[in-house]
Amino acid sequence: MNKRIKDHLLIRSVEAHRRILAEGQNVDLESLGFEKETSIDRVLQYNAFTILTKLNFRQDESVNAKSASTKYLNELIKEESNIEVIIEKLVAYREQNVDP
Repeated sequence: MNKRIKDHLLIRSVEAHRRILAEGQNVDLESLGFEKETSIDRVLQYNAFTILTKLNFRQDESVNAKSASTKYLNELIKEESNIEVIIEKLVAYREQNVDP
C-alpha cells in the first residue's frame, strides 16, 4: 500500500475529485491544474479514469463513467475524507467485486 500512497498523481487525482464533488460548479479548476473552461464532467471522468487505472481496475471499469466502480468511487469520496482509507477501500472493492 505504501507505493500507492507515494504516488503523487493518484493522491492529486483523489484530492481533485473530492474537491470537485464537494464544490460542484464553484470549484476553481485552474487551481487543480485544468483550464478554466474545461467541463467539470470531463474532469471528473478523467480523474475517475486516473484513479481506477492507477489501482489496476479493468479497462472497461475505468473508462466507463457509468460503471459500478466509478459510482462506488464517487460515493466513497463523498463519504470519506482520508485518502489512504479511500484507496484501501477501492482496492478491497476491486478484489471483491471486479476481480473476484
